[in-house]
Amino acid sequence: MNDLSLFFMRHNKNAPAPIVRPHPIQFYELTLVTRGSLCYFLDGNPVQLQPGDAIFVEKGTHRSRPVTGEVADYVSFNFYTEAPPVLPTRMEGVLGHDVQLILAAADEVNALGDPAENAALAHLLEALLLLLSRKIETKRIHPLTEKILAYLKQHMGQRITLSDIGALTYFSPVYCDTVFKKDMGRSIIDHLLEMRVAEAKALLLEGELSLREIADRVGFGDSNYFSRIFKKRTGYTPLQYRKHTLR
Repeated sequence: MNDLSLFFMRHNKNAPAPIVRPHPIQFYELTLVTRGSLCYFLDGNPVQLQPGDAIFVEKGTHRSRPVTGEVADYVSFNFYTEAPPVLPTRMEGVLGHDVQLILAAADEVNALGDPAENAALAHLLEALLLLLSRKIETKRIHPLTEKILAYLKQHMGQRITLSDIGALTYFSPVYCDTVFKKDMGRSIIDHLLEMRVAEAKALLLEGELSLREIADRVGFGDSNYFSRIFKKRTGYTPLQYRKHTLR
């Protein structure tokens, strides 16, 4: 990627993420989340990022990011290139020590505030993109985890227990949870709750369903339980989240 041209870097520290209004972008974006969460809409589809995740947005994508008021630490790079890297849109759990070292070096260079340092930042970004590409190539998810993920996605709106997962896979629930946590960095139930909250956020922004309907749609059933879990994971009640995002 010797043709890579970096024109913007931002390290958002301990502050709510600013709004990104809907528009098709004419560059490439790489954003890595170190703390908090971010929600993007890419060509109308929600993409939820948690700490340790990264997002790669391709040129021409219709991108937006609503205001949620949630505090998030993240690093964004906007750049041009004629030879874009082959990366998935959402990269889960890629923020290891190696990536953090590159981000720390980029912070140091960016703090100098000298336009002449852009070339150094571009080289660091090239190294980061190469590192992420290799991480994706070498990342292998256990077939059992893939089966569980597919089941969670297909049945998210229904009641799911670890016993259901055991019956599906013919392995003990404890073994399933152990394998899943090794691959995904969190338990099956915790991942399911994250999926449900992310889907609830998208439905809240659409504004067409009541809280009870959303709770039923994403598998919480009881709207009070839904509100408690939503607030615990986002810092807002569902109504507060809708109000802050759509204001």
